[in-house]
Amino acid sequence: MSQSDAKSVTMVLPETSKGENQMASKIDREREAIQQAEAELEERKKRLQEMEREETERELHKLVRKVGIEQSIALLGMAVSMKPKRAIEVLETAAGEAEPKAAAKPGAKVGQPELLQAT
Repeated sequence: MSQSDAKSVTMVLPETSKGENQMASKIDREREAIQQAEAELEERKKRLQEMEREETERELHKLVRKVGIEQSIALLGMAVSMKPKRAIEVLETAAGEAEPKAAAKPGAKVGQPELLQAT
């Protein structure tokens, strides 16, 4: 191909207006913003899960300190042997029965089974 032939060959591109380019750019920016928001949401969910886990651990440690390690282990061992759901039912029933007794005892905690109050 000679130089004169090269000059005469031109590519024909579809005509695009500035408005179409701006719209495509706007759509791309919106997609990027959505992706960034989704990434931030995932990070916040992870932080929330970590905070909930830490709160659960603090609550567990607080209760173990109140009851004592050995009694905590004994209570959990009994709960596992009788299935946790059933153990909770038994303790809730005992807590309901212990309330009138606890009110009669000075310094007793109302609403907690006597098993959990012993330290």
